[in-house]
Amino acid sequence: MRDRGRVLVADGPTMTSPENAERMAAAYARGLDAGRIEQRLQGHDEHLQRINGSIDAMTEALRSLTEELRGNVTLFSANVTADRRDASERDRIAAVRVEEAGIVESQRTVRWTAWQRGFAVVGAIILVVNFGLGLYLAFGR
Repeated sequence: MRDRGRVLVADGPTMTSPENAERMAAAYARGLDAGRIEQRLQGHDEHLQRINGSIDAMTEALRSLTEELRGNVTLFSANVTADRRDASERDRIAAVRVEEAGIVESQRTVRWTAWQRGFAVVGAIILVVNFGLGLYLAFGR
């Protein structure tokens, strides 16, 4: 080999020397290995792209499920609140009805004073005596 500037130029007989043949065989093996490595890396890249696509799809599915779950929780919370409001409203209405019933019952109940009871008893006695006297006069003669 001769040095021409910075580039080494091989002469004819030295290219086929055993040392050169070994170097070329090693370079060839390195090239094959590099090709296999690149092929494997390409396979890994494709695999990673599929994984990323799967992760993106799962992320979107989880996002969708999360939104659906939030909607269901909101609906459930609204129903619980409405049921509580309805229960408290029913309790309030029931209390008003009981109070109204108590007022109506107290209005229906007649409380007589002592002198009113006395007049009623005297009136009932007079009524019975008159009825008996009427029967006596009608059938007694």
